[in-house]
Amino acid sequence: MKKSTKLYVELSEIALLDLVKQDDQGAFRELYNRYSGKLYGNILRMTKSKDTADDILQSVFIKIWENRFAIDTMRSFKSFIYQIAQNTVFDNFRKEARLRVLASSVAHQREELEQSESPTEKWIGAKEYKTMLENAVSQLPPRRREIYQLCKLEGLTYDQVSEIMGISTSTINDHIVKASKALREHLTQSRYYTLLLLFFIF
Repeated sequence: MKKSTKLYVELSEIALLDLVKQDDQGAFRELYNRYSGKLYGNILRMTKSKDTADDILQSVFIKIWENRFAIDTMRSFKSFIYQIAQNTVFDNFRKEARLRVLASSVAHQREELEQSESPTEKWIGAKEYKTMLENAVSQLPPRRREIYQLCKLEGLTYDQVSEIMGISTSTINDHIVKASKALREHLTQSRYYTLLLLFFIF
């Protein structure tokens, strides 16, 4: 029988973790409610970016859920989740550092290329990049594709998309995180490295 929200609130942390390991999503939501606020504040202080902090917070809880069966209930969950958050932030720093180096190199190469390209060649190149990205986006699940297009391609805010689609901003963020991951994997497998770089930057 499904527990009420009140019962989850009253449970100890170990009891919640035991339920999470049994695929109880209500218990997982309660863990999220207990830890997401302070965890988000710590991530934000480290990244100095609300968008990045939102993405990392979502990524941390996705990792927790995906690895729920390996949770050690005898270990401090607070230390465990904060360590995952810190590792994810550092991974993001390393990724951004690599991208800055790569961006500098690509920018230099593009500058040299643009100086030698004709207007027709530039138009063909831009059209090719657009086609690559559209092909990658088209392979997302329908609802996730629609959310990604509205937020990332049409520039709507999460609040605007929430009002249009009648779903929460946290659900939207979850779809954006998963869509971004899928697109990165698709572009990497397709060897569209320049487009992948542009995807990270913009």
